[in-house]
Amino acid sequence: MRSTAEVEQDALRVAAALRARGLCPGNRVILKADNSAGYVTVLLALVHLDISIVLVDHRQTPEETARITAFARAGWALVRPEVSQDLTVLDADRVISLDGLLEDATAIPALGGSLSFVDWFTRSDALIAWSSGTTGEPKGIVRSGKSFLGNIERTQQRMAYTEADVLMPLLPFSHQYGLSLVLLWWIARCSLIVAPYARLDHAVDMAGRYRATVVDATPATYHTMLKLVERRPESAAGLRDVRMWCVGGAPLDRALAEKFVVATGHPLLDGYGSTEVGNIALAAPGNAIGCGQPLDGVIVRILDEDGNAVPPGEIGEILVSSPGQLTGYLAADGSVTERAEDVYRTNDIGYTDEEGNLYVVGRKYAVHRMGHTLYPEALARKAEEAGAAVKVVALDDERRGSQLVFVVADPDLREARYWREKICALLPSYEQPNQVLVVTEFPLNNNGKPDLTRLTDLAAVPHPQRLAALRAVAEYIRNDPQPLIDVLTEISNHKAVLDEVEAGLSALEGALEEVSAYRPGRVPKMAVFMSSNVLFYSYVLYTLIPSLYTDEIIFRPSSQVTGTTRRLHDLLAPVHKLETIELTTLSQRQFVEVPVAEADVLVFTGAYQNAELVRAQLRDDQMLLFFGQGVNPFVVAEGADIDLAVTDAVRIRMLNSGQDCFAPDVFLVHAGEAEAFVDQLTKRVGELRYGSYTDPAADYGPLYYETAIEAAADYLRLNREHIVAGGRLDFRSRHLEPAVLVRPYNKKMPIEETFAPIFNVVVYQNTQQLRAFANHPTVNERAMGAMVYGDAPDVVSTLGKRHYVSVNLTVLDTDDGNKPFGGYGVAANYVAYQGQRVAEPLLISKVVAEHLPAARKNRMANA
Repeated sequence: MRSTAEVEQDALRVAAALRARGLCPGNRVILKADNSAGYVTVLLALVHLDISIVLVDHRQTPEETARITAFARAGWALVRPEVSQDLTVLDADRVISLDGLLEDATAIPALGGSLSFVDWFTRSDALIAWSSGTTGEPKGIVRSGKSFLGNIERTQQRMAYTEADVLMPLLPFSHQYGLSLVLLWWIARCSLIVAPYARLDHAVDMAGRYRATVVDATPATYHTMLKLVERRPESAAGLRDVRMWCVGGAPLDRALAEKFVVATGHPLLDGYGSTEVGNIALAAPGNAIGCGQPLDGVIVRILDEDGNAVPPGEIGEILVSSPGQLTGYLAADGSVTERAEDVYRTNDIGYTDEEGNLYVVGRKYAVHRMGHTLYPEALARKAEEAGAAVKVVALDDERRGSQLVFVVADPDLREARYWREKICALLPSYEQPNQVLVVTEFPLNNNGKPDLTRLTDLAAVPHPQRLAALRAVAEYIRNDPQPLIDVLTEISNHKAVLDEVEAGLSALEGALEEVSAYRPGRVPKMAVFMSSNVLFYSYVLYTLIPSLYTDEIIFRPSSQVTGTTRRLHDLLAPVHKLETIELTTLSQRQFVEVPVAEADVLVFTGAYQNAELVRAQLRDDQMLLFFGQGVNPFVVAEGADIDLAVTDAVRIRMLNSGQDCFAPDVFLVHAGEAEAFVDQLTKRVGELRYGSYTDPAADYGPLYYETAIEAAADYLRLNREHIVAGGRLDFRSRHLEPAVLVRPYNKKMPIEETFAPIFNVVVYQNTQQLRAFANHPTVNERAMGAMVYGDAPDVVSTLGKRHYVSVNLTVLDTDDGNKPFGGYGVAANYVAYQGQRVAEPLLISKVVAEHLPAARKNRMANA
């Protein structure tokens, strides 16, 4: 804890330290840091020095920070953490670590005098903040010290803060709302708690410890606080001294307001303001109605589309006249383009009551539908009468003008049908939703406001209601993975199953982001030839995620794992409850004749020759995505970290006892590293533990697939002279000891897929041999992934022409189920459509979005 006098002395020392570094009144300075007591101290010092302060959110990207610095013509930057590499537009000595500055200031002896805001008060560019960017690129908003500090004084008069108050703003200080409370604290001479707004459990504890009396936060924060108090009722005792619960930053939904009163006995005091003009209207104790009345000296008018004043109760655009309005906007040359108008158009809509209290509905954004002009924010407020927070997203529709997607925030995730009935009962037919989407909570932007871009992305998903099904599967498995493990260990060893489950869960979590990013159009029907391994991962990638944009999916198990695939589906189908995903056991011929013939998109996993037979039977308007196998060369270049290379070689080749399509068929090792690599490899392989698939400690188990056993036996028999370790095969137990084969490079050597624990080590002498290998017809045709260990840019460049290359990592480490994967080998992966076949990295949503006509139309409509 620091007294006011101590904070003032700290700020004076910081000001002296800044002067010593060369800062002068009028300098423009970037301030980028998260909330802290040090931030407050530095802010006071900058105001005292009459500095033009440019606020930058500490979460802002390095690229945007650099852009802002250059755009604002800032000459200095105070940052935490040290990010000088982000600000190459400034000399290194002009990028000052906030922590280092504070430490330097402690060495300065006590100073006389007091902090003064007088000069900063008269500065026309005292503060530069940034618009939220919801309607375009963020703009630099320039305010004078007089407008900012005068607005704070009017706020203090309305809310009647006293020296006995203890303020706890749960807001970033780098934005208008939070910053105004910091300076208000100083002017009011009360107490301030700098609490971690991102850790409400800690903030609530601090509120009780230091007896907070005024809390400010966004609606989203109060939602979370209510959940916290429900889980930890004892924490509510620490909030008993709070006399004012203030809310702003985003519209307050009725459901939250009512829940808060029930939970605390206090109303949420809503307010309305903006970065451009500061606080406009504030509800206060004794008048907790809407956003309250305008502050003294602030005039609010509500106008219709023709510019006429509307009567109380009628919605219109909010216009504001305020002595606190902005000076102007920052121009590209760092100057200020001043605003001549006395009236500020907020682009918000709202209304007033008979007593002059202001109610803000939301952003002014009109859409046209069925001959009516509608405001989505106004519709959302009406819909909230159903009992939950609602946001309305309008999507372009050629026939209707707009499609309205009502997004409901319901922590209980009640069905969309439930909310549709309640909402439709409140609205006339032309205002009713085309679609209702239920989420647990709205996604938020850095300001704590509902993120409209992400909501639009969510609404653009053709079947967003099915997201709940994907969440249900993920939650079911997270809570109890054992039933899934029991199914998968029928065909895979335990360690591989754990990796597969985690990969599948990760893909489920990224499903919305994937589909929102690529925006595939609606696919009426998809048919899938399911994989013979990694069944859960395949189930996620080829059925669950595509269900978000596909009406109906029918899949056929591989004949080698029909029983296990059925048990997997029987386990998960009751969880996701998607009747649109159907398993069939039709023969391959029957599957091709009916379901495949009816499908718009076909996914085929398996052998290239079989895919080609199926492709020959498709119409031009059907799309085929083929997922095959690659050679996946593993290159150990000269100078490589041998320990790392051997560790990863064993890990990727022994995945699922060697039965995985990511496993390398060839290990190309430079002659200078070959002896060390082979010695370590044979030692590691000899230490591997064999056991059953259900044994968590086993490194590998018996071979499952009959074809793999036969192929491995033939391969080892034909190449027995190259075996240096392992290779014994017990046909009764199906146990194949991991085999290490070593041979010199030969351009005529066979390159065969071995779906077994076989390390085919090929020793190469130079890059010419590697280049010849990369150009081998088989390697080109099966170009998928490649792994390179060591600093070998030429090798990476050579393989990278057709392969997806990982450097000092396995392809397993870089695989992301929500991103395209693969190479440019036609026998490894391709998409076929309209008579053309293209080998490229594949992701179903991306391919559908780029190639199907309906998908292109969908992306254009929602761009």
